[in-house]
Amino acid sequence: MDTWHTCEKTHCRGGWVVTLAGAEGRALEAFYNTELAAMLIYDASAPGFKINPARFYDGNADALADMKRLADAA
Repeated sequence: MDTWHTCEKTHCRGGWVVTLAGAEGRALEAFYNTELAAMLIYDASAPGFKINPARFYDGNADALADMKRLADAA
């Protein structure tokens, strides 16, 4: 997970956040960078949740486990 948007079907967690935000996500990414854009999108989407940007570099198993943990806590 050390590169962003390497193909159209696979992204890291932060890359998916930016991609799913559409044009607005791409604009944030162009102005800042992918990592900060993803953090800003998370903040706007869930103000009480602060994601550690290190989570954007988790492997698939760890990322899915963390997202499941957050979904179960909601």
